[in-house]
Parts: sequence; C-alpha cells; structure tokens
Amino acid sequence: MTDPGWLVQGDPEQVLAALDAAVGPEEVAAAAVYRASGHVHRDAGTQVRRQLLALDAARYGNPGLARSLAEVPLPQEAAGGWTVEWATGTGLDARLRYALPAPAEVTAVATVVAEGRGFAVAGCKDGTLHWWDPVTGRKLGQAATGHTGAVRDLVTAVTDGGPVAVTCGSDGTVLAWDLAEGRPVGEYRAGDGVRIISLATAPVEGRPVLVAGCTDRLLRVWDLAVPGPTTELLTISTGHVHALATAVVDGRPVAVTGHPEGAVRRWDLITGRELRAGGNDEDSHPTAADSSSDTDGDGGGGDGGMRRCGTMEVEAMTHVLATDPAFECPLVISANSYATYIWDLATGDQVGGPGGGFAQAATLTVLRGRPTAIVGFGLGGPVAVWDLSTRERSHRPLTGHQGTVRGAATAVVQGRHLAVTGGDDRSVRIWDLGQEESDSRPAGAAGPVQRVTTGVVDGRSVIITGGSDTEVRILDIHDGGQLGEPLTGHTAAVSMLTVGTVEGRPALLTRDRHVRAQVRDLATREELHGLTTSEYTSPSIRFFAAPEGRFVAVTSEGRVWDLAAHAWMGVQPQQRGALALETLEGRNLLLTGDRTETVQLWDLATGERFGPPLTGHTAEVSAGAAGTLDGRTVVAAGSIDGTVHVWHAATGQQLGTYAFPSPIGGLAVAPDGQLVVCFGSDIAVLTHR
Repeated sequence: MTDPGWLVQGDPEQVLAALDAAVGPEEVAAAAVYRASGHVHRDAGTQVRRQLLALDAARYGNPGLARSLAEVPLPQEAAGGWTVEWATGTGLDARLRYALPAPAEVTAVATVVAEGRGFAVAGCKDGTLHWWDPVTGRKLGQAATGHTGAVRDLVTAVTDGGPVAVTCGSDGTVLAWDLAEGRPVGEYRAGDGVRIISLATAPVEGRPVLVAGCTDRLLRVWDLAVPGPTTELLTISTGHVHALATAVVDGRPVAVTGHPEGAVRRWDLITGRELRAGGNDEDSHPTAADSSSDTDGDGGGGDGGMRRCGTMEVEAMTHVLATDPAFECPLVISANSYATYIWDLATGDQVGGPGGGFAQAATLTVLRGRPTAIVGFGLGGPVAVWDLSTRERSHRPLTGHQGTVRGAATAVVQGRHLAVTGGDDRSVRIWDLGQEESDSRPAGAAGPVQRVTTGVVDGRSVIITGGSDTEVRILDIHDGGQLGEPLTGHTAAVSMLTVGTVEGRPALLTRDRHVRAQVRDLATREELHGLTTSEYTSPSIRFFAAPEGRFVAVTSEGRVWDLAAHAWMGVQPQQRGALALETLEGRNLLLTGDRTETVQLWDLATGERFGPPLTGHTAEVSAGAAGTLDGRTVVAAGSIDGTVHVWHAATGQQLGTYAFPSPIGGLAVAPDGQLVVCFGSDIAVLTHR
C-alpha cells in the first residue's frame, strides 16, 4: 500500500480488498486516500485513477504522497498535462469506506444483514432501487424498477426466503423486492382511494411483518413472508400518522407513531392497544377498523384523542421517528422542526433533548455497548453521532456529503459498525463508525456564502461575500476579520456580486434572488444613485462583470449592457449560454456554452468567433473561464461529469484534462496560469507541466 505504482495500476478490486489490512500511519493514510474516490477507481483508466489519487492525497494534506502518485509513469502517455498543487479536504473523513454513485437523487436508504451478508439499499427520486455490499462497495444485481414516481420510503427485513425490501412510491404503489434475486415478489394495497405514506417492519410472534401508515388514519400490519394485500393481520385506528417506527419493549413488538400536532404514541402490535404513559394500556383505543371514524375531529378515538392520551408530547409536527433496527436499544428519537428528543420506550418518559437544528433523518444503534443516535441534519448539514448514555457526541460531525442528508441507517457486518447515509449529492456513503476521528474540522462562516469576490478599498485588499442570509460582508483578506457591519437591504439570498468602477470610484454591485439590486461606494459604503434600477434587475441577466473598469450586465443570450453608458456593447454571439467575460490580448472576449458539450470564445466588438469551437466534453458544461498561460489565451471548461478540459483558444489544441470526484461548480484561471477548480465542497489548484 505504500507503493504508488500498485495503487495507480493495480486491479481496483484487489486494492480495495487489501485496504482493511493497512497497518502503520503510511498504509492507513494510503488506504484513506484510495477510498476517497474508490467508487470511481473501479471503472476508471490508469490516467484518471492517477489524477484522482494525487488529488485526494493533496486533499488529505499529504503532498509527498500526492507527488509520488502524480509521478507514476504510464505507457503511451502524452507530454504535458496538469498536476495538483494543493486542495482542500472539507468533503473528506477517514471513516468513509465507499461513496456509491446512484443515477438520481437518493430519497431513502436502509440496511439489512442476512446469513452474515450485508446489503445497503437505496431508493431514488427516479423510482429505481439499488443495493450494494457495504463491506466491499460492490454493486449487487441490476437496478430494480417498478415505481413511476419517486421512492418515498424504504424498509428491509429478513424472511424465510432471504432479505427483502419494501418500497413506497409517490405514485401510491407499495412493492416488495427479493434482494438476493433482484426481483419483485408482491404488492401491498390499502384499499380504493387510500394511500400508504410510511413504512416500518417488526418481528411479531416469530414472523416479520410490515407496518404501514395510511391516509385513512389507520395503521395496517401485513405478513411479510407472503407479500400481498390479502395477508393483513391487524388494523389499528391511530389518527393521521406523519412518522412511523417500530421497536421491541419488554419482549413485545410495538409501533411508534408521530402525529401532526407533535404527539408520539406507542401501540402494541399483537393486541393493537395503545401503551399509555407509565406502561398502563387498560384504557387504550380499540383495534377494529369500524372504530376509526373521527366524529369529534380530535385525531381518532374520541374524548380528546391524542391530546387526551398525550404520550410523549412535543407540541410541533413530528417528522422524524427512529428506533434501533436490531431492537437492542430501548429508546426512540423524535424530531420536529425545532428540536430533537430522546424517549424511553418502556415508560414513555423523555430522557434526553432537546437538541437543536432541523433533523432530516435519524437512526439508533448500539455501538461498543452504548446506545448511539446517528442524526442527519438538513440544508447541507452534518451527520452527528451521539452517545446517548452520556448525552455527548461520540464523534465529530461526519462530513463528506455535498448536499442535504436525506436518510440514515445502520448495520453490523462481520463485527464492523457501519452507518449508511444518502442525500441530495446523488451518492450513498458508507461510514466506518469504529474508525478513530480526525482532530481537524473546517472553520465556520458567519453565514452561508453563495457568492464571493475581491476588491481594493483605500489600498487594502478585501473579500466581499454574499449569502442566503441576505447580508453582504467585507472581510480583510489577510486575517479574515470582518470590516465594519454587514451591508443590509436585500430581501433574499444574494445571487450576484461584482466589484467595478462607477464615476471613478470603486463600487460594489449586488443583486438578490428577488432581483433587488444595490450599487454602493466601497469606500464610504453609501448607496449610489443616478442609474435606473431597471438596468440591474432584468431577469435575463446571467452575471455582472467589470471589463476595463466599468460595470456591465451579461444576459443568458450573451448580450452585454453597459450600465454607465446605458447602451448595448458589441455584437451578440451565435451561441447562447454565457459563462464568462474577460479582457485578453486587448479584446473583450465572451465565453459561451453553458449546458452544452462545446464551448466557444467570441470577440465582443465584432461578434466573430475567436478560434475554433472547443470540443472534448461528453457531458453538459457547468462552468468555464478564460485567461492566459505562457502568454497565450486559454479556455477551461468543467462539466457535470467532474472533468475539466483546457484548450489554447486560438488553435483549439487541448492542453490536457483532469478528473474530479464531483461535478464542477466553478473555474478560474489565475494570472500565472494556474487553474482554480471548485468541485463539490472543495477547491483544488492545478499547474500545467
């Protein structure tokens, strides 16, 4: 594992299989570097694998290993190319085992272990179902299709026939799948006009059952061994269920339900009776379906319904419920929009919380003999791991997802404690919870940053940021300290931000998503007037720029409006999708090609193409930039497939490509010809050899 040539040229299946045997700091570091993009290495050629390994070594702060990997000779290699100088690693964690790419946004994940073999299962927004071996990361079987809408919920269980998954789709269908053979084995229906909206599984008297919350305010229990709508075992009148989980309390299976007004209730899955606070269930609601009418409008059962029972009340809609899938941890975790709570399932008493933040998904497990909660927070937040016996974090937040975490599950496979998370970044990630945590963590920001630029104020270089908190901040570029109070006045996230010159003064132009614009003198911070607001607020404006020291607005079609002269500049190009505007070789050059595979440079003054069309991408271009390298104009373009191509603009000669593990979100060509690449949550700086 310390041989760079073996890491680059070795068979990926053999290398991945050997990583668990890593010993000593050098081998452990190499294993972490290889796993960071292990999902790409399987299908990549040696050149792409070498690039990714060198990049990930730099992301882990190991420049020596990065250089050794980049210098591995490859047969029939063309001269030149790009090497990574340095990269950030905010999207890395040494506990990550695999990132498993899915074809669409992951909406639900689950795990199951049958006869010592583990399955990590993911349901996607396009209605497909996928599963992998969580130990090796290898894809198992073909994608399963059957839903015409997104997979809304996903549960797993083990029957006499082996591991099964049950999926609930936005199209209203509920399908059961044999994971060993990858085929559908049944469908559940709740009746005409009734939709199933939540799922859970539980063992009832020695057999696995499916528990389903339905829109007719009933909880239905079906036999999982014989999938189908005719195998209904029990119906419980619960009122509207917004979240559902199952557990085993004192040897008896129970369902735990979360309701719109915040109540969390427990139901015996053998008798159908509700377990009251303190364990008293003598006054519980009946199980018969004919008692499900809600004549009092109280959520079912009459006499105040859930408010009267009031078990585990949290006074806001419960949208997350989680119990231990192995039924070893006698706790339940619930969350509303404001807080997260821990409850004792035996007594119904609250024993922990509230924890802050909007929890998107959660699961419970027993880790090293202690009850542990794994919580995925929304809006791009982390995955937190909490030791519930001490109410303290047992790990720092897991990082790595580049979008909202939508689901979480756990499994113990061959003695290894694993967590599986899925989110908006179109990946499923498997984490080794037994791995020692890193001491480093990225620094925080005052607010979410969506746009950033630099400028000069009174001889001092500054950074200007705008974000979703509607405020614009000016920071000292040397120490990062904030200069003065934030600039206010916007009513939505700042979506455009440019520094230029107005009437000979350095000025800042900002615009928010409500198309409200501001022009401020950077030195005095006063708002400038004299230009009509409508010139800044056209919805067709793609970005602002400042060529030759003046403000211009560039539309999606590539038209350029001079904001000082109140007139259109130059000639509109023949290709849509403006990406960048730069002044190079004495000309204003406009780069176009967003959402296409070919990019082009245009002379703004004449509307003529500057050089030939630049080809090579096989997926849509998502970012582009132009600059100079060795005195010649170059163009760089990044794609949603994670590749960056660079060309000599005048000749169309390609100057190399570089592969990244995530879609490219931004590009810039530095004055010395270095290339700055934004991918996922990280950036990298490349130098041409």
